[in-house]
Amino acid sequence: MDHKKVMMTLMASMLLISSSGGIAAAANTSTSSNKTSKNSETNNTTKKEQTSTVTKVVHTLANVPAVKVTARSTVKLTDVNLLSQDDGNTVTYTLTYKNNDSTPMMMLDYWSKVKTKGGTSFSPKLIAKDQEKKTVSPGSTVDLTYVMKVGREVKLSDLNFLIVKWDFSKPNYESTLGKFNVPASYSITTPVGKTKTVRLSDSAVKVKVSGIKVYPGEDKKQYVKVGVNLNNISYKLLDNPNIKWILRTPNGVNYPLTPDKDSTGISIQAQANKTLSLMASLPTALKIEKSELLLVEEQGEEKTALPVAALQLPKASQSNVDTAANQPNIISIDGQPVSTLLESARVRAEDDEYDLTMQIVIKNQGKKEVKVPKYGLEIRTEDGTSYPIETKALDDLKLKPGATKTIKLITTIQGDGDTSKIKLYAMTPITKEESKEGNTNASSFEFSYPVGIYAIPESVTSGDGLTTETVIKNSKGTFGVSVGSLQRLPWTDSDIIAAKVTIRNASAKTVQLPELEAMFTIDSARIDGDTKLIRAQGGKLLGPGMTTEAYLLTKIPSELNMSRLEVTLLEKVSEEETNDWITLSTSGLIQPLSYVGAGKTFTQGTAEKETELGVRRTYVYPGSSSDIVYTEFEMTNKSLRQSGLAKLVGYYKTADGQYYKATAKQADRVPGPGQKSVVTFWAKVPKSVTSTSDMRLIVGEGVADNKFVSGEGEATAYVNAMAFEVQPKTLQVLASLNDIDLYPYKFSGSNIRAYLTGGTSVQIEMIYSLTQEEAVDSGEYGHKLILSLTDGSGKVFDKELTPGTDLKTGINQTLNWSIDDTVFDKIRGGSYRVALYDVFEGQRIRLAEQGYSYDVSKLPKEEPELPEEGSRNNNTK
Repeated sequence: MDHKKVMMTLMASMLLISSSGGIAAAANTSTSSNKTSKNSETNNTTKKEQTSTVTKVVHTLANVPAVKVTARSTVKLTDVNLLSQDDGNTVTYTLTYKNNDSTPMMMLDYWSKVKTKGGTSFSPKLIAKDQEKKTVSPGSTVDLTYVMKVGREVKLSDLNFLIVKWDFSKPNYESTLGKFNVPASYSITTPVGKTKTVRLSDSAVKVKVSGIKVYPGEDKKQYVKVGVNLNNISYKLLDNPNIKWILRTPNGVNYPLTPDKDSTGISIQAQANKTLSLMASLPTALKIEKSELLLVEEQGEEKTALPVAALQLPKASQSNVDTAANQPNIISIDGQPVSTLLESARVRAEDDEYDLTMQIVIKNQGKKEVKVPKYGLEIRTEDGTSYPIETKALDDLKLKPGATKTIKLITTIQGDGDTSKIKLYAMTPITKEESKEGNTNASSFEFSYPVGIYAIPESVTSGDGLTTETVIKNSKGTFGVSVGSLQRLPWTDSDIIAAKVTIRNASAKTVQLPELEAMFTIDSARIDGDTKLIRAQGGKLLGPGMTTEAYLLTKIPSELNMSRLEVTLLEKVSEEETNDWITLSTSGLIQPLSYVGAGKTFTQGTAEKETELGVRRTYVYPGSSSDIVYTEFEMTNKSLRQSGLAKLVGYYKTADGQYYKATAKQADRVPGPGQKSVVTFWAKVPKSVTSTSDMRLIVGEGVADNKFVSGEGEATAYVNAMAFEVQPKTLQVLASLNDIDLYPYKFSGSNIRAYLTGGTSVQIEMIYSLTQEEAVDSGEYGHKLILSLTDGSGKVFDKELTPGTDLKTGINQTLNWSIDDTVFDKIRGGSYRVALYDVFEGQRIRLAEQGYSYDVSKLPKEEPELPEEGSRNNNTK
């Protein structure tokens, strides 16, 4: 606009002000003359009516009359907004021109002015994006928005919005076509639950507040979350309008709202919706009832803040994210309910700090797949100290409907281990939006609030009473778990720690046990070495009240002393991931092994699978530098089905604590009902062991590769050990070879004949019987028999015999044996002795000895000597 136009504008303004003042004065005079004619009752009624009219709030400008700009075209005041700032109020108002003519309407012919009712003028300006709107096509409309600054005390109802047109017939070349006045009852704030239509980037958008939530914070703060729905009702894409959101309290204080990470960018297709989440951290003492949500658009290089809309906020709902122990917390993720439950916690204290291991279960209870945000997890103490928890389990976690994920969390905390003084916080992810120029230090968003605050459940840990059952509830069911026995067993140069754990289904329905692993912690030191879990039964299904047993094993140095031992069952989630299932703690005191005295038996197992165990007899086979301790061990199947124990492992223990690993020989076949199986144990013991009479034989079931060993497998550990008293027998040498116990054989061979032949050989014949107990299974029979013949001269001749091969089983069997030695030459009679020896690993025990006379029945008869021929002749004479 040139200088002439400016002067004309100023003249027109002065005329308008003068004219307005006259009109106002005339109106006042008329009102004054009529006042005296009204009585007090009428005055009171009028005041009540006026009060009623004022208090009836209007939220629309639809009733403000339009101003005609031509005979057919009009302009209306369609929107007005006000933003209170420190330097005054910013007012925006929108004029909508409608061209009902047949020719284009030139917008350069029209403009707007604003004056107060008291005559103060303001200079509104078109906002930047509307300055290029030059015409209104026939049959169409154009919106023009103006902005101006007014004083803090100025009200919208104080303002007159003038429509001015060039008119060169007038002295100031202007003609005021009309004006708009905002009613005093008008509120720019959209009521709760209503929609406000605004223009963003020249797109029509419906804005509606979907809700407001308040989350508890710390340091006297509260976290406020406002949900806003944007509906793009235009026919083009709404792409990232430059808008800001403000929470305005009833006393006029403004708090900026920050979009969360999913709301920082706004790109809405035509006719589409998007819901934004806006956050603010406010003082806890601040009351936010009747607060408003302001939508502000920044325009121009100066980023002038233009008020676009004000929406009344509904009553805030207090989000109860503080969760009691063992109670679930429902989190909404992408509109889907997701249950979170801090399932268990375990504390291991040492000095002035403690390790805290927890498990949190996340379950998608919605109908769509969700991507779980990477929540920040941390432990907070009563004084506000925060301990972050590192986990990669949330890096890319997606859950299908009904899917569950259990996550293990581990952290170390300073303190005495009292979990009642701490809580687990799940915080929304912190997102930093970098500036478009790439300045990584610039950030328009850095905010986080808790979606869950969890009380720590009591540690699922048993006390020192080993058989005390601990009941746990988890996603798999309800279980009663106890340590039935805890044994420390010798193994070569180390010791085995073997814990027998009983798991009971404590629920009223059939459950399936998860895949479990074992972990041991000794005096706060976790054992990462060879740790095994062996299941007693193969199946994983447990009916109501059913129990199953598992054996947890590890190996430790034999000289290691323990003051505390923890046994942990781990649920195997994948090849790389496990979660704590339950931890059972003991004082580290090892139970003494069950002791079975000499001549006694012990029955192991349940009624469906009972096995009677006992030592039958023990011998000592003497040697030159060491002795062999040998034990026959019986297992009798007492059940109604074929049943038995795994491959047995044994150790001999002396009175002074020395251990000698025993070699075991055991039948491969499992004994049937009522049948016995014989296992032989033996070990070489130095001659320095002065007494074997007070030895114990420790016997257990062998395991390897997480299962019990059977057949030819080699055990790498053993469980279910017991100590049996062994009292080696000193055998009385029998005076007869009849009824000799060679268990499981019985031998009789006293009918022995040694035939002299008159030369260097002797023919020996023995009629014997060898029987075997039918109901006994045994391993490889490692014994041999030696039949030893001692001649009258003292010379000894041995015959080695193997029962079952050299000696056939049966009654009245015959054994022939030939000895050839010059000592028998020319012997015609006499006696000899036969001894029977039991030989094991090259060392022997004499069982019986009996004397016999040689049988001369097979000697050749001797012919009488004839006189010589010369002698005979002399006699004849």
